[in-house]
Parts: sequence; C-alpha cells; structure tokens
Amino acid sequence: MLTQLQMADETKRRSERVIPVVNDEEAVVIRIGQQQGLGKMLDLSEGGTLVYLFLFDHDVAFEVGSPCTLTLNYRNKLFDVPSKICRVTGRLVGFEFVDPEEAAQRLLSEKLIRMEVEWTRISLKT
Repeated sequence: MLTQLQMADETKRRSERVIPVVNDEEAVVIRIGQQQGLGKMLDLSEGGTLVYLFLFDHDVAFEVGSPCTLTLNYRNKLFDVPSKICRVTGRLVGFEFVDPEEAAQRLLSEKLIRMEVEWTRISLKT
C-alpha cells in the first residue's frame, strides 16, 4: 500500500523546461573543440556573458578555464568571440571574452549599447 507521501511524489509533474528564444540575437552557439552547444544569452557585459544551455552534445565538458568560441548575432551579423568558461552552475555557464578581434569588439559594444537602450525603454514603461 502506498503512503500519501509516496503518492504525492509520484503525481508531481515531471517535464522538461522550455526556455523560449525570443529572437536570434539571444541565441549563442558554443564551440569547444569539435563539439558544440546552443544556448540563450541571459546577460552581456564588455567582458563576458552568462548563457543558459538548452541544447548540447552530451559529452561536452563545460569545465572552468576551458577555451571555447562563442558565435553571437547582432543585427543579422554573425561573429565569433574567443572565450573561456569562468563559471558553471547546472545549465548556467559564464564566459569571459578573451582578446576579441577589433571587429568583434565593435559589434559587442554596439550590441551592449542597444541592449541597454532597450532595457531603459522597457524600464520606463513599468
């Protein structure tokens, strides 16, 4: 006979979480060697980004200090940014940018300014 506690545990909803990608600019492709993953950018700074991983090769090791390449999108321009993993908490991975080329640095700066403007516009509405 099942106890009420066991029954409650069995009836809990168990389903995969779905994280919507609102637009292409939030999508990030992460490449570590020949392996890759897909994530959603949660925040961005001049020095790095925080990404929620939602699709990745299961044998990818997201280890702190590992070098990788992030492919980002800004106004339909894809660009690569050399990075290294600086933090891993479950599916949240923090990346530090490592000497991006001048063109990538310019696009990062423009993307950051645009995100700040959008955030300010949204904040003023509430």
